[in-house]
Amino acid sequence: MEKKAIHHLLLKSCFLRDLGLFHGKMGISLFFYHYSQYTANPVYSDFAGDLLDDIWKNIHNRMPDTFESGLTGLAWGIEYLIQNNFVSGNGNEICEEIDERVMSLDPCRITPKFIEKELEGFLHYVLIRTLGTIKQHSFLPFDKMYRDDLFRVFLSLQHHEKINKSCRRLIQQYLDFATDKQELNYIPHLSFFINDSKIDENNILLSPLGLRNGVAGMLYKQINQLTS
Repeated sequence: MEKKAIHHLLLKSCFLRDLGLFHGKMGISLFFYHYSQYTANPVYSDFAGDLLDDIWKNIHNRMPDTFESGLTGLAWGIEYLIQNNFVSGNGNEICEEIDERVMSLDPCRITPKFIEKELEGFLHYVLIRTLGTIKQHSFLPFDKMYRDDLFRVFLSLQHHEKINKSCRRLIQQYLDFATDKQELNYIPHLSFFINDSKIDENNILLSPLGLRNGVAGMLYKQINQLTS
């Protein structure tokens, strides 16, 4: 089944319109970098790089800021690749425009809908960007005023009734770092975004392609179990 699924991804991924982390080309690119490492076959990393090039060619100003299919998810993917030495680059330079766009949003006006749908992804984005700058001994992402606003908002959200456990953990990681500026206890992992739904092996060709509920996520779980 693995060969059939890989072949399906290689054939169909280039035609996806979704560029995003969960269901689109970014998530699939991340998988193929791992798969290249797993198989010691550079063909797969070359394909992952082609997907990445296509993503950057097609980013546009009308893309949403969302994590699942938008800009903050793309920024997470780029930082993930840099921090895992799949690609080289400076996260601050690559993600500068995304960071500036995010800073135009007022964190003090977070809505209940944002808390329910977007907060967890936003936290992942803030944390991986912060971690990236620490690893590269660079200046922190966002200006001081925005970071202060984030601290106050995250502090106020700690005990919000609609905050789930994973969000609460991510908030605490940011607050701990912002308080002592010594260590950020955040380890980026693709498993954050892959759920436990199963794909019918007989219907691989009809299944979604991406990390979330898709073929790439299913394959990543399999190789991760074999190598962990």
